[in-house]
Formats: sequence, C-alpha cells, structure tokens
Amino acid sequence: MKTTRRGLMAGALAVPTLAGLASWRWQHGEDSVLLHDATLAAGRRFAEAGRAAGGRMLALGRDPIRLAQEVSRERPALIAGLSSYADALLFEEAAAEQGFVRVASINGHPARCLSADCHSGWNSLARLVESAGPAWVEALATYAAKPGRGVEALSPAIAPRHSDRGQVFGWVMTRRA
Repeated sequence: MKTTRRGLMAGALAVPTLAGLASWRWQHGEDSVLLHDATLAAGRRFAEAGRAAGGRMLALGRDPIRLAQEVSRERPALIAGLSSYADALLFEEAAAEQGFVRVASINGHPARCLSADCHSGWNSLARLVESAGPAWVEALATYAAKPGRGVEALSPAIAPRHSDRGQVFGWVMTRRA
C-alpha cells in the first residue's frame, strides 16, 4: 500500500475531527445505557460505579435477547456491559440486528485485566482499562456512564481483593456508522 503525504495528512486531520464529532454528540443529549449481571460481584461493582458516575443502569435478566431489542430501539449512542461471555454474545447478536456493533471488549480476571480487543479509535479505552488494574470494572463503568467527560485516575486499591471465580466480560457497543 502506497502512502502519500496528502493521504497521511488527511488521516491525521480525520482523527481530531472524529473525536470532536463524538464529543459534540455526547454534549447534545445522546445517552448511554450500562448493563450488568447482578449475580456477579463484578457486575454489582460495575453497577455501583456506573450509578455514581450518573449512568443509566439496567440489570441483565433471564432474557438478554429481549433486553437487547428493547434497549436498541431506544437508539442510545453507546451500550456498555459487564456480564458472562455467553450473555454478552446473545446481547450482541440481537443488538446487531438493530444496527449496533461491538467496538471494545475486555476479558476480565479477578487480579487484572487480561486483554482488550478494541476497534480503531477505541484503543484509549483499552489503555484506560488496563492501567486501572484490578479497578478495571470501575474504570469501564465510569467511562461508559459519561463518555464525553474525562475519567479520573482510579486507584487499584479501591478494587476488592476478591471477585468472581469465573471470568467476567466487559463490552462496549455503538451504532454502526
């Protein structure tokens, strides 16, 4: 692939423009919805941190597909969650039918954040979550509650010393461009 100076400059200018557009969208009333599995200790931490940051929290119930359809019809700008991988997958498939796509996923572990898979433009979220260490659940919830605002540094000391035995899965979805 050949890169020209003009192409490089166009790409460099596109990043701040897209970042500005995202900030504009958040400032003009587009909202986010945060979902959590209340049966998981990490899910309850996610809900508590999301509420503290002013986010709209919903518990994942027995039917993630129906919930995905209901939430997707509202057309929020961002949907974030913390659940088991299976619930996230079911939710994602149903939301995709309504025009949503997963842009970030975080495979969690009680002691640390193992890995993050983010689409282009979402790598800063991966860095934020990974730098929070054991407090990655709170970092994700705080970010997702009000994405246009900065997230204060979270101390790993605020995370509990114990968590769920199995893995938890954090995820973020947005509407397809």
